[in-house]
Amino acid sequence: MKNLFLICTMMCIFGFMTTKAQEYNFEDLVYPFGFRTYVSPDSKGNLSSVTQYSFESQAYDNYLVEEVYIGYGMMSAKNTYRYHTEGNAVISDVQLRQNRLTGSTKYQDRLILFAFPDKDIPFKWTETDRGDTYQCTSEYVYINASIYQKSLFLKAIKITRDNSYVSGNEKHRIIETSYWVSDYGRIITYVDWDGTKRASSKLDVLDYVQEISEEEYNKLKK
Repeated sequence: MKNLFLICTMMCIFGFMTTKAQEYNFEDLVYPFGFRTYVSPDSKGNLSSVTQYSFESQAYDNYLVEEVYIGYGMMSAKNTYRYHTEGNAVISDVQLRQNRLTGSTKYQDRLILFAFPDKDIPFKWTETDRGDTYQCTSEYVYINASIYQKSLFLKAIKITRDNSYVSGNEKHRIIETSYWVSDYGRIITYVDWDGTKRASSKLDVLDYVQEISEEEYNKLKK
């Protein structure tokens, strides 16, 4: 019994989840299997970069590491997020952003990297990332996704980050929308900049994703 208690204590300290957060099954959605690889297509659909995610632990701290590769495996950027789980969210309180051109910069923004909706009610929050303020929402939606060329009808978590700003005398708006699916993680991210929408990153085995109604999901799922 004593050994079991020690094992459980170590899992709470060094593991990906806190005891309170276990009910949310973060490990199924936040880059499962330890790391995931995403591709960012250019305007013609060609591969422009590959982003890889991995996890590290140092002493009592946990880190999510994001590495961006271009060309022939050349790393162009690396972002490291110190994180912890708090209730329904994965929260980063320290970020180290490294770029081949601009060097390294440390930030201490409070960013929610991922959040479960509050049961079936959308979870909303406001965050500031490097001086830009975003209105954010996490909600359950239903999608038709083609993964490995197989059409899957899934319940997903849709996370939206909405930022409006003024540059000069012009108003601008950027809306980032990502879809997260159990066992696959974040499968695609769209960026809508002043009405022009494109996929900024996607799972390499994803062909397409389409949001559908709950009624259509229940009909197609059978």
